[in-house]
Amino acid sequence: MGTKLVLGLWSLLCVVSLASSKAVVSCKDKGICRDLRIITANSDEIPSGLTQYRQSAESIDLHGNLMERFSGQHVGTASQLKALNLSYNLLKDDLKGISNKVQEIDLTYNQLRHVTVPRGVKKFIAVRNKLSRVTFAGSDVEELNLSKNQLDRVPDIKGQSRMVVLDLSCNEISEANFDDLPWSLSYLNLANNRIFQTSGSRALNSLQYLDLSSNILTIVDESFNAIPNVQQLYLKNNEIVMFEKSLIFNSLGTIDLVSNDLDCNSVNDFLKKHSRAKLVADERNCKADTRYNLCCIQSSAPYADRVIRYNKRQHEALQSSSMYQQHGPNCANYKPSPCDGDDNKVYEVANAAAYDVQSLVAQDKEALQGILNQQRILLGTKQTEKDRIDNENNQLQTTLNDLTGYIGKLYQDDGFIGQANPAEQLKQIFTKRDGDNKATLE
Repeated sequence: MGTKLVLGLWSLLCVVSLASSKAVVSCKDKGICRDLRIITANSDEIPSGLTQYRQSAESIDLHGNLMERFSGQHVGTASQLKALNLSYNLLKDDLKGISNKVQEIDLTYNQLRHVTVPRGVKKFIAVRNKLSRVTFAGSDVEELNLSKNQLDRVPDIKGQSRMVVLDLSCNEISEANFDDLPWSLSYLNLANNRIFQTSGSRALNSLQYLDLSSNILTIVDESFNAIPNVQQLYLKNNEIVMFEKSLIFNSLGTIDLVSNDLDCNSVNDFLKKHSRAKLVADERNCKADTRYNLCCIQSSAPYADRVIRYNKRQHEALQSSSMYQQHGPNCANYKPSPCDGDDNKVYEVANAAAYDVQSLVAQDKEALQGILNQQRILLGTKQTEKDRIDNENNQLQTTLNDLTGYIGKLYQDDGFIGQANPAEQLKQIFTKRDGDNKATLE
């Protein structure tokens, strides 16, 4: 991590220095500037960067800035703000001062241990933090993603009556009670937890997608009657032996039961009732009986047999752990966990942000050069126009001088003496000649 950290900070600090420690702001939509990208090492510089966009900004992207603190006051002047991206920073403290007009917040890859979802927020993402507690200031959340955290229980979301999507995968949850979930849910991901039992009886009629993969369930019991309309059910990589006989999912379209300890009789009865469902095929080389392309075991005492095999697997796991400590990991058999994270990711994103600044500076330079060229062209056009007007003025002045000289000569020819302006001279000439004409006529 050290090398990438140094590179990321170095690039970021260099560019920020070029920007005189001010926030670098660009309009991602290249129009009215509703969608802003702000790059700054100092969150206190955000308000000054927003000055000319206070009335237009609806979305502000602050990802990859390595910010350690942030307050709603930093973007408080953006009166139309609806979406806020704070992902890939180093935030540790709960959010405060967020306007209730903000509807979307992304806090992916930070270091939060506790967070309060602000009132008014409909979509809240806080993937890959250190969250152990989540609270809600309102009841407006429709989509909540808290994957890859340290939650040991489902947060109190019963009051979130509009929630449709909930992702709590890759946490440390041990029990799932369907009674604790809002009836409005249609998507629920609880994969990669430590769930050993489910409970509850309140029907979640809207739930269509449920993922309980990679937990430690041993039975699909009567609590699953709470999800009668589920269409996609993922239960792979558990310890499932049996199914409650009364279970019927009328809308079931896909089911995954791979890598379980299935009892052949029980799984056979269950799948007969759900013959229309697409079953994910088990690609393992089964040593036991196979039904419906699934590995299963025929036994008169399913659970007793599982206890023996479970103890055997525990012994093998201890042996494997001992070999790992002695010889290191077996890279050939290594499979990354979907819950693994990359601690370098924040700094890699920050490093990319530094290059974004350089790109923005280059774009701004190019844009300014374009404006300068336009001004030069305009100046040239204006100069040409000025030269034309000056030439016309010179011609007019020459004509005027000739006319003035002609009038002066007539003035002298008519016998006038003294100084007078051309207009007065013409007046005297016309008066004299008018008098001469009258005398001639008489």
